[in-house]
Amino acid sequence: MQMLTKLQHILLLNDHTPLILETPCESKYAKAESAFHYPYKSITIRYDKNLYEDWMKGKKEQVVSVLAHEMCHVVTDPFYSKAISTYKSSDELENERERLTDHIANVLIKNKLI
Repeated sequence: MQMLTKLQHILLLNDHTPLILETPCESKYAKAESAFHYPYKSITIRYDKNLYEDWMKGKKEQVVSVLAHEMCHVVTDPFYSKAISTYKSSDELENERERLTDHIANVLIKNKLI
């Protein structure tokens, strides 16, 4: 949970509420998966026992990489949702593209990465 809170802060997602469930992933190929609940901005991250075991074995860098990937979905998911929707317009995609680009730029600036 501490790592997710840190990632949440770095990614400027403080208005989202992460929730961790120890239920297995539905995916056969992923160690973790995420789901988002709009408009409530809550995040559900499901992970399998292998990810937990990796953490316990000291493979923290691998686990952090997986968790960071899942938290980044919070930033990119609105764009993906609009892109695959059959009810989209070029304005919707352009607006979401700009929102996503601004968000990434703010992450870089506020974390003094540039």
